[in-house]
Amino acid sequence: MSIVFYSVTILKRAADYLMSIKIFTKLFSCLAIIALLGNIVPANVRAATTAAPFKYTRIFYFRDNALARQSLYSYYKFIDVLAPQSYSFDSTGKLVDDMNPTVLDFAKQHNIKVMPLVTNGKFSQDGYHSILDDKPAEDAAIASLVTEAQKEGYWGWQIDFEQMDASYRDKFSAFVKNAADAMKQNGLVLSVAVVAKVSDNPADYPNNLWQNLIGVYDYASLATSTDFISLMSYDDPNSKGPVVQYSWLKQVLDYALKFIPNDKLSLGIPLYYWQWNDVTGKRIGIGGRDGIYSAFKKHYITVHYSAKHEAPYLTYWSYSKSYTIWYENAQSVKAKVALIKKYKLYGFSAWALGLELPSIYNSI
Repeated sequence: MSIVFYSVTILKRAADYLMSIKIFTKLFSCLAIIALLGNIVPANVRAATTAAPFKYTRIFYFRDNALARQSLYSYYKFIDVLAPQSYSFDSTGKLVDDMNPTVLDFAKQHNIKVMPLVTNGKFSQDGYHSILDDKPAEDAAIASLVTEAQKEGYWGWQIDFEQMDASYRDKFSAFVKNAADAMKQNGLVLSVAVVAKVSDNPADYPNNLWQNLIGVYDYASLATSTDFISLMSYDDPNSKGPVVQYSWLKQVLDYALKFIPNDKLSLGIPLYYWQWNDVTGKRIGIGGRDGIYSAFKKHYITVHYSAKHEAPYLTYWSYSKSYTIWYENAQSVKAKVALIKKYKLYGFSAWALGLELPSIYNSI
């Protein structure tokens, strides 16, 4: 009887021990994933209590959708300037408004400066030809910007004209100067978004990118006219991995600082990911935090960090094929903020609210 009792006791204790190991292992795995992913959901995101040695301006681009509004309402304390992509010039040069009044009211209530983007239509040729080729139309377009900003209480504007032919370089610079003069006369700020460059040599850009996309931006002229420039230092054309390779980012920054004063340069930070098919080497997806959360739910994920590229990435297998997602987290954003502090830049311009992991707010 005592032998049976003793055996049962041993078995019971062994079972309890194995159960405790199982619980611990599961808990450890969960904690490891959270830690490796860069604290995807921080327990308590709050502003630093000690003053930073260098203050920079935090600009967040905004495309109106549920996730973007969620980020705005949750993390507004970390936003100095909200830059909604909500205005454009149509083919006739008329200013078209798509601003969400609820978003604007929230920003005003929380003392966030609002600087809408104004684009050339949907980055179309008609959207800039109608203005840059017609001086009266240009004057009317600038006047409409001033009137709209005064009516809505905007801090100013960011001109975000893209997909322009390099032959419009001087015309675009003249337009920006005239717009900047009008803004200054009315107490408004003007900035301009520019595509990243590594040189002014057209041969350095494949697929005619210089002529069709990059060559139109005269950094020196635009910097002289505007209050600051947002450098779109992402979408690295040579990358087969992260949205921006760290070596390319530093090359872009070094080149830009030859023409743009450091205190007028806002460094672009991507908050989205690139997804790659490792078998074909092709990029198959672009997305934000929802896509990352979804990947964790659907697949067995391994989390990595590249010190070379200062970027995190996830790897997983699906139907016998391997995939990689390069994204941004607290650690990678911290590395970019370190450049801002090192060069004493104006700040950063992040694309875009709603795409980011909440952990990035620990780094800004």
